[in-house]
Amino acid sequence: MKKRVFAIASILTVAVVLTASLSACGAVTGSFSPAAASGEYREQVMSSTAAYDYLEWLGSEDMRSRYGSVDSDELNINYGIGKAAVSLAAEMEKKGYQPVEGVSITVNQEGYLSTHGGSEITGIMSYSTSLQGQSGVNVLYEKPATNGSRGQIYIISHFDNLFGTTTSGATVITAEGAYENSAAVATMLYTAQQLSGVETEYDIVFAFLGSSAISANNNIYYCWDGADALLQTLPSVYGKDYNPVLVINLWRLGGENLYMYSADTATSYNNYFYAVAKANGLDFSAVPDYKHAFSDAFGTYVLAPSPSGVYHPGLLNDSIHFMNEGIPTLTYMSLDWESGNENSNPESLNVAYTGSDTLDNMKLAFGGGDTGTQAITRQLNSVALNIVNSITGENAAMFDSAVSTAREELSSNTDSLYGLSVATTVITWAIVIGLLVAAIVLRGKNVTKMVSRKPPQGPDASNPFTEFNRGGSSGSPFEEFDDNKKGGNNKNSSGGGSGGDDIFEGF
Repeated sequence: MKKRVFAIASILTVAVVLTASLSACGAVTGSFSPAAASGEYREQVMSSTAAYDYLEWLGSEDMRSRYGSVDSDELNINYGIGKAAVSLAAEMEKKGYQPVEGVSITVNQEGYLSTHGGSEITGIMSYSTSLQGQSGVNVLYEKPATNGSRGQIYIISHFDNLFGTTTSGATVITAEGAYENSAAVATMLYTAQQLSGVETEYDIVFAFLGSSAISANNNIYYCWDGADALLQTLPSVYGKDYNPVLVINLWRLGGENLYMYSADTATSYNNYFYAVAKANGLDFSAVPDYKHAFSDAFGTYVLAPSPSGVYHPGLLNDSIHFMNEGIPTLTYMSLDWESGNENSNPESLNVAYTGSDTLDNMKLAFGGGDTGTQAITRQLNSVALNIVNSITGENAAMFDSAVSTAREELSSNTDSLYGLSVATTVITWAIVIGLLVAAIVLRGKNVTKMVSRKPPQGPDASNPFTEFNRGGSSGSPFEEFDDNKKGGNNKNSSGGGSGGDDIFEGF
């Protein structure tokens, strides 16, 4: 038994060691020591109410009704998603940004999209969504590199909201879209404000995306059509100069924890952005350990899982299209990692894509009133400061170093994770099969021992009860029922004996 337990323990130990070794193959160890922003600048950014003011503006009556997928002949710049797009474009122009060249729509006198001439609105693009016959819009503005470009940094967030839309099941969403996704859009506007007068080595492109989610047949579908349309458009816009260095995605800000997610395995550029946050004393939480193939393989998977293991919050947003193309991404998000909700309190409202998604409910999660306002303001400002301080100033060279091998790292991580998932699945099933085989073999050996046991030798060998009938000083175990023993109970004897009546007498 001890040998069997030792053998099983040895197999499990070897499997764990092999899996850990495979996992370590894809580990990234790059570390950085960036400079913090000056105390004066940090105070200026963190004390501003601009991001919070934008958040309130996006929840106003004029801006909240911005459903991301409407009938193509109903898309109009005077209301809904069209009006919100024009308003965002105007904000970007106030900050000195210019429309991305070649991006525009044409509208008629009533403001509807037109293919027969009309007024050109630059900085806005339209596209077909996943719903046949419907369209969405993106807003694209940029800040060209100061002296020659090393590529493009894209800062994105979706600005569509399900407010005021009736689905076939008569479900009406009457939210401001504060958490999903006005807080992120507000932070983007504030980040643009901070970057407007700063020299950069990269083209900074701000993309406000539509059609992140659509409702049809009384269901909500995550399609991220705006991100997909952007990805398909950019190569033709930039031509030979197209070089996406990094996509920074802002999504679901204003929740419990603040994270930065880049990939299933840590990357050098993710480490770099966290190092900048630490240098500035910003309150970012470390991304929890990801569920990898090893843990999943011992769970419900029968075949090798995907390279990413299971889906988690870091993948369920607009960045997924860029990740699928191998483009480095960094997603800022604020939530409870385990549930994907705004916070871990089971009694709190899960407001995203519901009628409860309002700024007041966001504040309640932080205590409400001024306390809630200050907490949300601090979080939005932290993201803006982290982005600006990471890609400009004396940290610019370090940023360039951090992202220079990003694609290779991501490719290596993906290969390692897929190899790990396959290896752990194979190891798991090898252990299971090995244990089954061992059990069968051991059972077979026990049966063989029973069948092939050497029979007793000697004159009494034919009697299987020889040992029990030998008698001796201790007596026979069948002594009470021994008819041949003196004084015993012999039903066939002519008389009783001193031993008393026969117990079988009545039979």
